[in-house]
Amino acid sequence: MKVFSGIILLLALLIAPGASSAPRAAAQGDAGRIAIAGSDGNLYVYDVASSEATALTADAVPGIKQYSWPTWSTDGRLAYFGVDLTQENDPYRLGIFVQPAGGSQAELVYSALDETFTYAYWAPADCAAADCRDLAVLYTGRSGLALRRVRVADEVTVSELGTGGPFYWDWSPDGQSMLWARNGNSLEIYDIAAETVVTQLPDMPGLERAIDWSPVDDRLLAAVRVSPQRSDLTVFDGNARQVIAPGLRGVISFEWSPDGSQVAYVAGDEALHVVNVADQTEATTPIEGALAFFWSPDGSQIAYLSRVRTPGGTLAKPAPQVELRLLWSTLDVAANQTAGLSAFLPSEDMLYYLNFYDQFARSHRLWSPDSRYLVYGQILADGGPVVTLLDTQTPSQTPVKLMDGSIGIFSWG
Repeated sequence: MKVFSGIILLLALLIAPGASSAPRAAAQGDAGRIAIAGSDGNLYVYDVASSEATALTADAVPGIKQYSWPTWSTDGRLAYFGVDLTQENDPYRLGIFVQPAGGSQAELVYSALDETFTYAYWAPADCAAADCRDLAVLYTGRSGLALRRVRVADEVTVSELGTGGPFYWDWSPDGQSMLWARNGNSLEIYDIAAETVVTQLPDMPGLERAIDWSPVDDRLLAAVRVSPQRSDLTVFDGNARQVIAPGLRGVISFEWSPDGSQVAYVAGDEALHVVNVADQTEATTPIEGALAFFWSPDGSQIAYLSRVRTPGGTLAKPAPQVELRLLWSTLDVAANQTAGLSAFLPSEDMLYYLNFYDQFARSHRLWSPDSRYLVYGQILADGGPVVTLLDTQTPSQTPVKLMDGSIGIFSWG
């Protein structure tokens, strides 16, 4: 997968962004909860309305036992992933934990010593048998990337679905099917009940880091290759094909709006476009320099990141330095207006997220359920990572430091 050249440089640079240490933040509507990967290797849940944090784990040991990548389900379950090399009999480098909705004790449902976590994504709806939910986990094993399903019911079952590299997927809205893009040369539909690929699309995938099933119906969205460096951004509706942005150069990132009426995308030129699917017209003025973008849950805004260059730094005295940061901004889609918010230096986990943001945006929300707050991991002037909450409705307010940690993920409700 492509890594942003500008973002990679951030790891070697110093920055001093502002962050308040005040623990409280105003809440409006359903601001949700934030699962946080703490700097101590443990996981926490922060409730925005009460400004209270609760520890999910408390037994991490630096370097040999830790928990990471909290992954919310739309029904309130929480999965997370662990490494534990403290045990002599059953050590593991990939442990899959599932906590039921309501906050009861999490259960270790799978572990392996020769596998590592790559990515996970809950089905957006219950499985056909009802009273169960599927978690898809992409992991790296001895033979490369593979996709595993963890079915969480009265009894947890684990099954292997497929292999490939790269391997991207998205769930259908009802959770009964998956759209796969594997090995850079295939687009497939996998049926969960049949446990097999049921449709092989004839189109060749273009340059993309994710694929997208419409959140409201059976339309699919993918980049279709037209030349080694160009792709058509295409909507698949049964046997029909609708090209909504032809001949795009470079890697394309894209996502449906929550109501399925618009598509936002960034191609190799790093301009953010929003297109009305029905007539392929531009809904907003293209925004140059966008590196990543995220629809708000209500579809009214898009939060996006761009590079910021500021004078300063001390890495090569006495020569003047330039610090590279990322700037949060928002686009009001209906008004076609943008607003700059806050700049920051991403934490290590935030960098990993941003490298594959077009996939993570579907499974790990940075927006609060009420479309007001953004959560992110940043590095402060002293070099320590913190998880920060940004109120997009009051951009003059200093972002709130929640706790020391590498990343935070909002619940769906």
